[in-house]
Amino acid sequence: MLTGPGMSLWGGTEKRRSAPWAIPLFVGYWIVFAAELMMLRFERGPDGRWIVSTAEVPELWLSLTVLAVAVFSFFAAIGFAVNVWRDRRRTAWLRHRPAPAWADLLHVVAWLQVFHACTLLLYGLVLPHPVFPEGSVGSFFESASLQLFILVVVPLWFRGRMDEIGVCRPRRIGRMIAALVVVLLLITRVLDAVVTTPVADWFHLSLDSEREQQIEQEIVQAKDGDMWAVAASVLVIGILVPIAEELLFRGVIQTCLVRRWGAFVGIVLSSLWFALMHVDVALLAPLFVIGLCLGYLRHRFQSIWGAVVLHVINNLTGVLHYFH
Repeated sequence: MLTGPGMSLWGGTEKRRSAPWAIPLFVGYWIVFAAELMMLRFERGPDGRWIVSTAEVPELWLSLTVLAVAVFSFFAAIGFAVNVWRDRRRTAWLRHRPAPAWADLLHVVAWLQVFHACTLLLYGLVLPHPVFPEGSVGSFFESASLQLFILVVVPLWFRGRMDEIGVCRPRRIGRMIAALVVVLLLITRVLDAVVTTPVADWFHLSLDSEREQQIEQEIVQAKDGDMWAVAASVLVIGILVPIAEELLFRGVIQTCLVRRWGAFVGIVLSSLWFALMHVDVALLAPLFVIGLCLGYLRHRFQSIWGAVVLHVINNLTGVLHYFH
């Protein structure tokens, strides 16, 4: 049974009191997301290709818009959290837990906006940014604070029904391993030649990724520091971030979209969301294709673990490459 905003919490007759609070937070998430994309700047490089970077100082109207949304979201978050707690208390006695539905996606995105609002206000009014020096143990956890938040929120929200979002034993493990090997070979051997370079040439884009350069710089500084920073980079970037992103995109988002609109639309939309979330125009096309591969593995074998393994291998390979 699909459960929409304001409908039953666990498939019964009780109404979600938190839904009216989740809706403005959901809208606020997309406004902040759009503002982040609007901070991208396109400049011609010496070779005539477009170099994409993020503006260090956003335009005044954009800053005021984000601030207004953050303040509004902060107060909405209070009502949202209180009513989520009330909903949970009223329905704690119910044994039936329905499959993930649209309301679950609405609420998880609302929690993401709660995090965004709190961090925007903290960094804008209280804390310096960044708090920890680049390349330190704290800097890796600070830069991945959203993913760490996801690792807490999603298991709590789907407590007792994690298998419904793919946190379960895969079907046909042998075939999944074979598929992993094939997809990994395609990504490492074919993706650049077939997708990344042709798309960049078509749009005259430079493949110099600002995001990748920042990650590389932070990892190199960790390598020149101490072993704890090196271990933190491997743990956070190589393991925790992939698990969190797969929980969110292939676990929650893809599952809910597939149940609502079917496998093709669900995988494509969740992959597009995944690619855009990285705010990396230079690598948007390959990130989208990688998202499709991860989405296929999750849907084909009814588990997120194949996608998690592939994502971890991809990130660990990148970390080790930067160390080298």
